[in-house]
Amino acid sequence: MKHPVKLIPTLVLALLVTACASDDKKSSDMAPASRVKSSEIAAVSDRGDAASAIGISSISAKVAAIDLATRTVTLVGPEGKELVVEAGEKVRNLDQVRVGDKVTVDYYEGLLAQINAPGAPSNEVSMMDAAVRAAKGERPGGGVASAVTATVKIEFIDNLRHVVQVKGPTGHTTVLQVKRPEFREMLRNLKPGDTVNLTFFEAVAVSVRPASN
Repeated sequence: MKHPVKLIPTLVLALLVTACASDDKKSSDMAPASRVKSSEIAAVSDRGDAASAIGISSISAKVAAIDLATRTVTLVGPEGKELVVEAGEKVRNLDQVRVGDKVTVDYYEGLLAQINAPGAPSNEVSMMDAAVRAAKGERPGGGVASAVTATVKIEFIDNLRHVVQVKGPTGHTTVLQVKRPEFREMLRNLKPGDTVNLTFFEAVAVSVRPASN
């Protein structure tokens, strides 16, 4: 991830909603008018015991006005729409922002699957939240991230149809159709009784660049 930074969630959400309001697709062939750049990254470990898939969407806006007294920033989105946001006290170095500067928002979401060692528990759920903000003296910016990890138990596998049946932490059984080649490769290394950690995560990184960049 880029130098992640913690900026106000209002800014992040408003930019993303404005950019995606006319198009819900999350692929690299999105309509040019949305100005959202999207890509996907998928990988599997050398041993085939872990696989991941990450979707990345990026959007940029330009700073149109700044009021340091009220800590408000007016942004112009990719479609020419203005958005006024308030930068809270936790947003450092606001006085370094200039009219014309570019604000870039990167949104990440993905899934990581990893096979556990034999004997690992199969009824665990954990959550994690993290935030980072720019150090004093640096350009304003920041990032927030959250992740949920659940341990599931493998009950049945059909590698011909790429289907797996798992039992979740609450005892609920689910049948999943595995579509990505990376996860199908990992599937071949599983057997009934194995446990797998599934981590769903999302993160937003915001950075401010000088107008000349």
